[in-house]
Amino acid sequence: MNLINPLLLGMLLLSSACSVIPLTPSESGTLKTQPVSSYQQQISLSGKLFIRYEQNGKAQQLPGNFDWKQNAQNLVIDLYNPLGQTIARITQTAQSALLEQQDKLPLQADNLEQLLQDSLHFPLPVSGLRYWLQGQIRQADGQLIALSTNDQVVETDGWKIRYASWHQPGSPKRLELSRYTTEAGQVSLQIILEAPSSP
Repeated sequence: MNLINPLLLGMLLLSSACSVIPLTPSESGTLKTQPVSSYQQQISLSGKLFIRYEQNGKAQQLPGNFDWKQNAQNLVIDLYNPLGQTIARITQTAQSALLEQQDKLPLQADNLEQLLQDSLHFPLPVSGLRYWLQGQIRQADGQLIALSTNDQVVETDGWKIRYASWHQPGSPKRLELSRYTTEAGQVSLQIILEAPSSP
């Protein structure tokens, strides 16, 4: 069975459903929030991704670029290598998830979580990123908390997330995610988002 492209492996860390569990405050003890939620169901984002993980006991480090488009039902992620060449497209709808890679047969599953489990064999967080990329954290009761534009750390869905810098409220600039997995050791993601386009 062919191994999945390493950059795709990294980018797929953006693409798996995850359960909602209570969030915890930053290590400083204070979760900094703003009173008005700015969550948008429909967004289009672009940015850079830097990923670190372990494979066969060896540290791996991969760079890449991505476009992220979502609405209330669907999600499309286009993945590029550092030279701007498209390497894959990931599509999630209410009915199914599809992974398309150049020169390979498409892979499809009933949902994105299953597709990733079959392909990579370890858990990854996309449904959380629907909120995290907008500076939002979802609580156990389903309510969203809009974070303020501070350098702060929160823990949710098994991930530690540092909001290192912001373009503006509701629009993070740099996020750093980390967690430990049995399959891939310590997994770290750094996401650098471009400034949102003007209306």
